[in-house]
Amino acid sequence: MYKQRLLVSVIVILLLTLTSCNASAPTSAPDTSVPTATTNPVTTANAISTISFTLSGGVTGSYTLKSSPPLSKLRHGHKEFTIDLATTGQSIFLVFYGYNGPGSYTLTNGINGGDVRIDLGSGLGAWDLALQTHASCSLTIVSDTPTQDEGLDTMTGSFSCPHLPPSNPDHTKQPITVTNGQFTIIIIVES
Repeated sequence: MYKQRLLVSVIVILLLTLTSCNASAPTSAPDTSVPTATTNPVTTANAISTISFTLSGGVTGSYTLKSSPPLSKLRHGHKEFTIDLATTGQSIFLVFYGYNGPGSYTLTNGINGGDVRIDLGSGLGAWDLALQTHASCSLTIVSDTPTQDEGLDTMTGSFSCPHLPPSNPDHTKQPITVTNGQFTIIIIVES
């Protein structure tokens, strides 16, 4: 008998609890609005970064590299600047310390840690500014604009290198000249 009373008491308490929760739930009028079509917007994090340039010297031709998701970064109070794009077997890397927003910069390894490395892969070769301490490249940042996604900016600009030495140890490749460098990238802002 005691067990039956206890069971009935538990059921009553449970029913009271459930009905009191339902009674306090807000009511709303039925939605009579016309449904709108939804689309999945392309987020900035999925946007494609693009860099293009023309080479002469050890290799001749025009190249375009596209990459997603973003790998390029601004760090350490926005002072450390890195553009990093890689696609199937090819990559380009531009880095220096001392970024102060849109403007013109000279990348020199011995002065600001400036480096430009282009690797065309597949036997075409690689070239690296850091291998020659007095060589330099020019970089112009035209715009650096925050996107709708926190921590991501869109950056556009241009670059050129009058002399990039080959990075292979046997020096079988000739130096290259980089002209018409253009980029529109998504850059991660870490600090």
